[in-house]
Amino acid sequence: MSTKHSSIVPSLFVLLSVWVAGCTDAGYSSLSEERVQVQLCARDGVLSRASDAGNLPEQEFEATVALSTAKGDYASLSEACEGTWNATVKTDGKMEWKTAGGSDVPVYPSSGDWLYLTAFSPTAVPSGGVASFVLTGQTDLLYAPELQGNKWEGERFAGNRWKPDRPLQFSHLLTQLSFKACKAIDDGVEVQITKIKVNEAKPCVSLPLSTGIPAFTATTEHPVGLTLDVSSDGGKKVTGTTPVEVGKIQVPPLEGGNTYTLKVETSIGIFDNVSLTFGDSNASGKNPLQAGMSHVVTLNIGDHELGITSVTVQAWAPVTVDGTLDAD
Repeated sequence: MSTKHSSIVPSLFVLLSVWVAGCTDAGYSSLSEERVQVQLCARDGVLSRASDAGNLPEQEFEATVALSTAKGDYASLSEACEGTWNATVKTDGKMEWKTAGGSDVPVYPSSGDWLYLTAFSPTAVPSGGVASFVLTGQTDLLYAPELQGNKWEGERFAGNRWKPDRPLQFSHLLTQLSFKACKAIDDGVEVQITKIKVNEAKPCVSLPLSTGIPAFTATTEHPVGLTLDVSSDGGKKVTGTTPVEVGKIQVPPLEGGNTYTLKVETSIGIFDNVSLTFGDSNASGKNPLQAGMSHVVTLNIGDHELGITSVTVQAWAPVTVDGTLDAD
């Protein structure tokens, strides 16, 4: 009897081993082939050098997300799981893919390999890993640097159960100028401001997705200069020594000791080559006209002359980021 039992037990052990191994292999195969949709979330990165990073977006906007299976390579995006998708960034930080009926949303590689992505706004169709725009002066330009993730729990961009999400951090790529104006004396002539042109601002932008470092140029079709046009209803009236809001414009940042000059069109004449000077705000030695910086420029208008009273730093004022830039 003992001999018979000893022969049955090993046989039963072998059968159990085979059954367990079979279940394990099948479960692993099923899990490996599972299609896991890419979920994303977003935060504001360096919204302004004068404000804290990591805030939720102040307003909803649309962005283009580029996904690649190779780190830093967004030139072709022809492999499985690669491509560009548009998404809506909500004020709570959630991102929703803009697809027909929720179909054709991006998924992670089924193998569990890394997926890399970056994002920018306004939306555009990049070519050769570069997104191109023509600035209007009235639209923001945002970029979120590369993240990597995969389908496995804890490594996803968002939707992990045991680890925090890793949001896309959108930062401003332009400099903002907010204009105010006042009269030099209370009993001076009433003035209407109709246009303010930033003379040296280059409107054409090439944005490499791998670096997020934009290049600004001008062409015959899109020459140098960006204009804030407030001529509707006769322009912005300036009557007293208390500054009034004129409007704001977004322009390319500058490096080194470079600055911008203004051309201001008013009811009493045109004032050209008015230089932006920063005084104490440039004490750091860095050019104040950096990406993500916002400045209040106060114009001081006499009966026959115009100057700049002050240029001060402020928090970034929300502007349009809904895709109204012209794609080049």
